[in-house]
Amino acid sequence: MGTLLRPTLLAQAIWRINLDGLWDRGIRGVILDLDNTIAYWRDHEVVPEAQAWIAAARRRGLNLCLASNAVGTRRVKQVAEELGVAAVVRAGKPLPKAFHRAMAVMGTGPENTCVVGDQVFTDIAGANWLGLTTILVEPLSAREPPHTWLIRLIERPLRRRWARLALDASQQGGEL
Repeated sequence: MGTLLRPTLLAQAIWRINLDGLWDRGIRGVILDLDNTIAYWRDHEVVPEAQAWIAAARRRGLNLCLASNAVGTRRVKQVAEELGVAAVVRAGKPLPKAFHRAMAVMGTGPENTCVVGDQVFTDIAGANWLGLTTILVEPLSAREPPHTWLIRLIERPLRRRWARLALDASQQGGEL
């Protein structure tokens, strides 16, 4: 179970992810979570730093797709349209169909697709299930739905452990 939950990489925020590093790993498609990954929960505006990173990723030649479990599809579609990226609404993460739908839209497969998200039990577990590269970012805000807040209680010790492992690995020149 530890492997299913453990991200490939950790990042403080999406804009801290090195695009050249993704490209060099063979990544050609990035599935992005919306709430608390690139925008605050329920917000229609993507944070400026995430907007800049997404624009740079598109210029770099990466295919991008939002995959959100949000119930309201209108906001997700609106954000995707404003960013110029595809969207999978009511995705159903962590189920494989969510990630398969996003990869189909981008024309990528598990070997060249990365998932960036803030939740271990949806974004990371679902993507790991299919063998995708996973990057866990810190949530943008503590404001989120009550069920997510409860899940964060379980995530917290895992994140602390992975952060220690990442620190040790970076000192040794390795990766998580």
